[in-house]
Amino acid sequence: MYFPDHMTFQYFFFDTYIGYFLQALPIALVTSTIYGFVRFRKDKETHKSRKLFSCIFACYITGLICLVIGLDLMNTFYYNLFYSMNSGIEIDWSGGEIDLVPDFFNNISGETIGNFLMFFPFGFLYPLSQATPTWKKTVTAGLFVVVVIEVLQPIFGRAFDINDIILNSFGIIISTSIFFGIKRAAKK
Repeated sequence: MYFPDHMTFQYFFFDTYIGYFLQALPIALVTSTIYGFVRFRKDKETHKSRKLFSCIFACYITGLICLVIGLDLMNTFYYNLFYSMNSGIEIDWSGGEIDLVPDFFNNISGETIGNFLMFFPFGFLYPLSQATPTWKKTVTAGLFVVVVIEVLQPIFGRAFDINDIILNSFGIIISTSIFFGIKRAAKK
């Protein structure tokens, strides 16, 4: 990611990872608020902390979906909102590439680390939002989400990349192992 000396708001908001995060944040917050209101409005039995973590998990998943599938849609929406004109972004529906060669180990970069870290919170947030979490359920749910998102990306003009699946999965497995290791140590 390149940060020029004389960065404009437009460049920052539409061409940096921080800007992408800021684009996804309002959508994720609104979605998790609606989710929490609808799901827990009449629920008096679920503990407040589990309700809170369920809403945080919904916010996290919505943000992931916005960033990995809906990035061009968000850019178009915000550009139109701020400048009242077409962004010039053309969404190439079903025009994504497919990369089935695992080669992330040849080039450790910011993107490689980002793909690992992107699903790292899953191993903590998912079990905290569930009534009876297990290591296997958490990893299975995480792998399912990773594969579904990756399969959908070419439909939205992005790439299906086996490297993403591997790195996202490592993030889930390691964070889940850390979470359940801490949980087991806390019980003793």
